[in-house]
Amino acid sequence: FMGISSLKSLVGGRPLSREQLEPVLESIKARLVEKNVATDIGAQVCESVLKGLQGKVLGSFERVTAAVRVAMGEALTRILTPTRRVDVLADIAAAKAEKRPYVIVFVGVNGVGKSTSLSKVAYYIRRNGFTPMLCACDTFRSGAVEQLRVHAQSLELPLFEKGYEKDAARVATDGISHAKHMGYDAVLVDTAGRMQDNEPLMRALAKLVHVNNPDLVLFVGEALAGNDAVDQVVGFNAALADYAVTRVPRLIDGLVLTKFDTINDKVGAALSLVYTTGKPIVFVGVGQTYPDIRNLNVTHVVKALTG
Repeated sequence: FMGISSLKSLVGGRPLSREQLEPVLESIKARLVEKNVATDIGAQVCESVLKGLQGKVLGSFERVTAAVRVAMGEALTRILTPTRRVDVLADIAAAKAEKRPYVIVFVGVNGVGKSTSLSKVAYYIRRNGFTPMLCACDTFRSGAVEQLRVHAQSLELPLFEKGYEKDAARVATDGISHAKHMGYDAVLVDTAGRMQDNEPLMRALAKLVHVNNPDLVLFVGEALAGNDAVDQVVGFNAALADYAVTRVPRLIDGLVLTKFDTINDKVGAALSLVYTTGKPIVFVGVGQTYPDIRNLNVTHVVKALTG
């Protein structure tokens, strides 16, 4: 027969205190960090869940741990579902109705798979009945134009390039007007990889983005990178704002995470990036071939983070 006091701990009825919640959230925070969520972001998310639960009265037979898990799942789902959804196919169709190509610029540091990601997005667009054109604006790295040409040939899609003409912004402008003239549905602009603290290259990128005002600026980062990717995306946004030539700067609109298939349940970078930017993950790369691109499955990520 249960004593009155042990019965009371099950039945609830008392408001939840910080002391009850903190140990449960500490262990969840440790798990988030283990899954590659940036430490300070893990702490902020846990604090907001704690604030939401503090003073709440649990129903009969409801355990503190269960209540925390549910609240955490809801908080993570909210973070991973930003207000602006990006539906590339619907947006391409809308641009087509306006008789213009839909323009996507791909940005990021060196070696994260920008050209490959761009080519996968091109494949995805073509598979859905539109004709995208690839535009070679990485006029900095030797071999970059040829690399994009190989992708364009493999995909049997048009490529616009002007070799290694110094002004990448100008190449993009010419490419976009060529695509409009040819009736192509989308322009996918490849840009040089650059570190966020390389001022001349960041100025050139800001110019390309502001002069051409694309529909979508996608930041390509590695799913494994975690905190590095957060620093990169913050740096890119800061540079796009600092070197803006217009009053309202154009910043990053969405994210592409590469190598998402290699991280098992360490999906934390996805959360860190969306939390930091407030922008959605538009695509994840899940393999080596062109069809290996997916939309982010939010439920799957939340399960991985809370499991």
